[in-house]
Amino acid sequence: MGGVALARQRAPAHVFERGRTSDLVIVAQQNIASTSVEFDLGYGWREHFCPAPAAIYVIPAEADARWRLDGESQCVYLAIPQVEAHALLDDLHFARPAERLWELASRGFEEPVVHELLVRLWQEAISVGLSPLLGSSCRVAILHALARRSNGRQSAEARTAPKLQRGTLQRVLAAIHDMPADGLSIERLASLAGLSPFHFSRLFRNSVGCSPYRYYDKLRHERARELLASTDMPVERIARQLGFADASQFARAFRRHAGCAPGAYRTQVSQ
Repeated sequence: MGGVALARQRAPAHVFERGRTSDLVIVAQQNIASTSVEFDLGYGWREHFCPAPAAIYVIPAEADARWRLDGESQCVYLAIPQVEAHALLDDLHFARPAERLWELASRGFEEPVVHELLVRLWQEAISVGLSPLLGSSCRVAILHALARRSNGRQSAEARTAPKLQRGTLQRVLAAIHDMPADGLSIERLASLAGLSPFHFSRLFRNSVGCSPYRYYDKLRHERARELLASTDMPVERIARQLGFADASQFARAFRRHAGCAPGAYRTQVSQ
């Protein structure tokens, strides 16, 4: 896509030094098995981890960046030259683009629209190739969504809402990412936290930004896409592995997310 780079990486716990570049980097994290993501953007290590299923991290141009993760993570990276990113934001009539992007880089955050666009861009690139029109349209939509987000501040209520303790959240997320074949229930997760289902659901939403079911459902769908694209495992076996009663239940759930049947998706990404 011209000077724009698109890539996906899956890696275990690691430390990475990016160094200073002239690119803005937007990261969509998938299939999170980590519970800590620390960034150093030139002012020391700070915790940036966002446990939400649509986690986004922004690395501004000219940041002498490095990061470290405590567990496996798969990410899609979009790098846009600083000049192009600022020009697009200027065209969208957003002032102070550099300042806005640095504000967004202070911590990971959930942004479903940006996350979905980045993942779709990658899927399109590996399946049929990425057209310049689609690539440029998505870049505009991604930068517009990020700029709009930087307009608003997190409310005092959201900042002070009670959340799960860090260790408790780590145990719950680990249980969800284990993806047990017999499925999960709110009662089972609440018991790990030592809370009633009602209070657990409320604190989980405050901590992650979505309900336990939505988090589990999105993670399970992403795991399904990965298995369909990277293995020849039968659909029935994938369904059982992901906790579905049978292949038909899995197919209905998959179609709701992807808009097509699992077999059709596998054929599409293999072409």
